[in-house]
Amino acid sequence: MQSCEQHSHEPTVPKELTTPNYRTCELSGDVGHDKDWMRQDPSNVLKVRDTYYVWYAKYKPGNNGYSANIVYATSKDGFHWSEQGLALGKGEQGAWDSYGVVAPYVAVIDDTYYLFYNGTNADKPWEFKTTLRHTGIAISKSPIGPWQRFEGNPILSPTEDADAWDSLLVTDPHLIVRDGMYWMYHKGGDPQVTPETTRWGVAIADKITGPYIKHAGNPVLDSGHTTCLWPHREGVAALVDNAGPERFTVQYAPDGIHFQRACKLAFIHTGCGPCDLDAFTNAVYGRGITWGLAQHMYEDGTVGIVRFDVDLKAPERPADHHRTG
Repeated sequence: MQSCEQHSHEPTVPKELTTPNYRTCELSGDVGHDKDWMRQDPSNVLKVRDTYYVWYAKYKPGNNGYSANIVYATSKDGFHWSEQGLALGKGEQGAWDSYGVVAPYVAVIDDTYYLFYNGTNADKPWEFKTTLRHTGIAISKSPIGPWQRFEGNPILSPTEDADAWDSLLVTDPHLIVRDGMYWMYHKGGDPQVTPETTRWGVAIADKITGPYIKHAGNPVLDSGHTTCLWPHREGVAALVDNAGPERFTVQYAPDGIHFQRACKLAFIHTGCGPCDLDAFTNAVYGRGITWGLAQHMYEDGTVGIVRFDVDLKAPERPADHHRTG
């Protein structure tokens, strides 16, 4: 168990968030170490009947990571994964997502699947500092596709004000249904941003396809490169990875907006995608998470997917417990 600097004196931080016991293990099958392919940005994990699904970006070593396609894999036990094939390819020539599609996240609403993703149309978006990166949706009636791009894409774009904190990119969407509304947490950055200085905001809509309105208090987290969020008790919890002053921490916001540190860990992998039971159920009391998938860089420079496990399950909800605020 990793040591954790606890802040349990905070009355609004659930006690279980102060002892996450974050640990990882290798996976068998097609998604782990592979010298011929890079696999990164694993989505949240969905369970459909008796099968787990995960989506991720895949590309050849030596290529730009933004040039990826999104593929998917399945598992019966969460440890052995079989890659099934392409889920979403690059957009048409000249489109906002023509160079590549990355950072998938899949929501299920009324038996319809919504694949949130990011795209760019330039081969060196970090170097150019001018190429915008947007968020879009593809829709399917089945987890295996086919996926059709939403005609209103992109659904979230950088702010036009050049001085805004998110004027270059809005990426890595992570959706939670809360109080009957769709809360899309997302990474943001301006033209001066680096991978180590990204921050996180939230945009809220009354329909899953939007329009999404960015919260006036953004950014709500001043840290995180690929932050993992989930409904926890009455609020929202987060695993923050390797960017910013709150790097490698567990965070909690009773209102989903005002996050505070629950504890600090020695390390959290980039790209943690949880197996989350309550993300889309509009739960008034989130049950927390116990595992998910993350990306891992191996000694030879290739990137694959590992499993993480955590002790972040919320206690059973009291019979008279209700969300406040």
